[in-house]
Amino acid sequence: MNCLFRKILSAGLFLSLAFFIALQVDADTLEDQIAEISGELMCPVCEGQSVAESNAQLARDMRAVIKTKLLEGKSKEEIIDYFVSSYGETILASPPPKGFSVILWLLPVLSVLIGAAIILRTIYSYKVEEKK
Repeated sequence: MNCLFRKILSAGLFLSLAFFIALQVDADTLEDQIAEISGELMCPVCEGQSVAESNAQLARDMRAVIKTKLLEGKSKEEIIDYFVSSYGETILASPPPKGFSVILWLLPVLSVLIGAAIILRTIYSYKVEEKK
C-alpha cells in the first residue's frame, strides 16, 4: 500500500513538473515570437527604433496587438501584413526587395565583387611587374 502511494505521488509530481516546464517553454516561445516580429517593425513615432526597442506608448500597444494576434493563431506573415496594411511598407525594418529597394539589396554584393576585382587586378599587376 505504501509503495503504491509513493508511485502515484511520484507520477503526480512528475506530471506536474512536466506541465510546469511545458508552460514555461510555451511562454518563452510566445515572448520570443513577439520580440522577433516587433524587431521587424519600425516604430511610427520613434526615429530609428524598432517596435521591440521603443518604449513609446504606440510601440507598447503594437506589441500588445502582436501578442493578441499570436494567441489568436495568426502567423508571423499575417501579423506583419496587418501592420503593413495599416501603416504602409515604411513600417518594415528592412524593405522588401522590389522596385528601387532592389538596388539597396544588391549594392553590398556589388561592392564586394568590385572590391574583389580591384584587389585581384592589383595583385595580378604586381606579379606581372615582378616577372619583368
